[in-house]
Amino acid sequence: MEIEKIVNNFIENDIKTNIDERSKYLTLLPALISTNSKEIFKDKLMEAVNHVDKESLKEAVYQTVPYLGFGKVYPFLVITEEVLGKTEDASTTNNDNRYSKGLETQYNLFGKENIDKSRNNESEDFKFIWDYLASYCFGDFYTRKYLTYKERELITFATLASFQDVVPQLSSHINANLALGNNKELLVEVVKNLVPYLGFPRSLNTINLIKNITEKGEDK
Repeated sequence: MEIEKIVNNFIENDIKTNIDERSKYLTLLPALISTNSKEIFKDKLMEAVNHVDKESLKEAVYQTVPYLGFGKVYPFLVITEEVLGKTEDASTTNNDNRYSKGLETQYNLFGKENIDKSRNNESEDFKFIWDYLASYCFGDFYTRKYLTYKERELITFATLASFQDVVPQLSSHINANLALGNNKELLVEVVKNLVPYLGFPRSLNTINLIKNITEKGEDK
């Protein structure tokens, strides 16, 4: 198709990034899930195995589940199993400690004061969502092997930047990335690499969000 020539020319000749191959694929694959790009996802996954270990690639896909939902990610999980095959169980928690480990992870990423304040300010009827976040999102997923917190946060950033109408969550995870040492320059490099797949509105919105958050930090 002619359009593929146009897009590929843009990717090959216009987009210049300093992002390393591992980070490139760990963020690209989740973005393709967010944008529901099954065919491109499979092609890029087959390409990625030449640069990143299978376990880490599978974890990058798993990391999107609590943010995009199992229903949306399931077709991509099937593709991932077909391409990568079976890998070792990467879970490090059980039903006795997944909540406590998840809450500890939230404290490490967002600060104990911020998490406790959010939980305490929530009405009793809706506190269940904070319990789910601690045990499921952070206890079951963030504690898994093969990826560091920094990598998981970068993946989450790419996932949310590629989704729609999640500015509060994206802002929170931009701050978490910065706190972990994924600096402004790295976040911008990730966005650069994703522009062809996200389109300009989402890319511009994310860049503006990064700019606003980092400029506020510099003003303090």
